[in-house]
Amino acid sequence: MIAALVIALATPAFAGIFDYESLHRRLAAVLGSQTKADAVYDKLMQQANGYGQPIEFLVDAFVNVCMASDDCMSN
Repeated sequence: MIAALVIALATPAFAGIFDYESLHRRLAAVLGSQTKADAVYDKLMQQANGYGQPIEFLVDAFVNVCMASDDCMSN
């Protein structure tokens, strides 16, 4: 999950998601729980604010990396 956060911050990504609910749904679907989704969202939001990147792009990159790895997949 740490690798996904790092890649999400370093990789600009484009997404068609722009509201809080859909961002959380995507994170919860990948991480398997709303609690984990909330924690990751908060971290990504801090990074988005710190680096001036849109939260939508960071969430999209995080989800893509999680889907490509076994670290983040919910089972």
